[in-house]
Amino acid sequence: MNSAKRKYNEVYMNSIKLLALDIDGTTMRNNNTLSAKVRQSIEKAIANGIIVVVASGRPYGTMPKQILEIEGIDYVIASNGSAVYDKNGKCIRRFLLDENEVVKLLGIIEPYDLILEAFIDGLTYTDKRYSDDPIKYGCHEDYVDYVRSAHGHIEDMKSFILEHKAELDSIEIIEHNPAVLKMLWDKIENNTDKFYITSSTPDFMEFMDKNAGKASALKWLCNELNIDKSSVATCGNADNDADMIEWAGLGVAVQNAVKSCKQHAQLIVPSNEDDGVAALIEKIFSPTYKF
Repeated sequence: MNSAKRKYNEVYMNSIKLLALDIDGTTMRNNNTLSAKVRQSIEKAIANGIIVVVASGRPYGTMPKQILEIEGIDYVIASNGSAVYDKNGKCIRRFLLDENEVVKLLGIIEPYDLILEAFIDGLTYTDKRYSDDPIKYGCHEDYVDYVRSAHGHIEDMKSFILEHKAELDSIEIIEHNPAVLKMLWDKIENNTDKFYITSSTPDFMEFMDKNAGKASALKWLCNELNIDKSSVATCGNADNDADMIEWAGLGVAVQNAVKSCKQHAQLIVPSNEDDGVAALIEKIFSPTYKF
């Protein structure tokens, strides 16, 4: 039996106590809605004593109401692990960006005309060019309203970020040209090791404190709840999910996931469009399911 199967069977024998779910591209459909089947499955997991945790790249203030209104979701990991919130919306753990590193980052990207977003205390502040015409900058039509619902629409994002450099949960670069994005990623990584850098979509480059990340937040939360990682299942689709998929006792990727997620996953379930999260939950409760 290979190591992935051994690892999965150990988790299967011990049972799952905590399930961490990414939102966009995993739990939600591509049209930014939650299917009745997935909702019912999440409610079933909660009713049977599993702690369901939201683990998203979104800031807390933009979490879908369809998710937060599910009774029994007590914890939200937001902004790629920069912040953790309880069921009352209270932030119980946070890592802000180092203001000196923010200044350094702004210096590196100064020559480039980029679309930027900043996240402060769970709220989104976006480049007004992006919110004025999201489609032009690669936004899917189903997320146009999401982009336009930003708390602030800023004319000069670089100045705004500099002004608020001591308050930032995270910063995001939106760039539709993959060659430009890779060039910037390499240049920034070569100049500082103080950021956790990841991506939730191919057009995004997201910067958090080096202590952030979904896996880091989950480790902390599980320690607070006295839950061993062997009893944790995670499910995601994007590069910002790969660390928690690798870390968990049972790491799961949806069929539409990127390569980095699938490489670390012990289990692949159907896509977000085909209710993959519901399939995962059914497998967790199936007494006859074998990996």
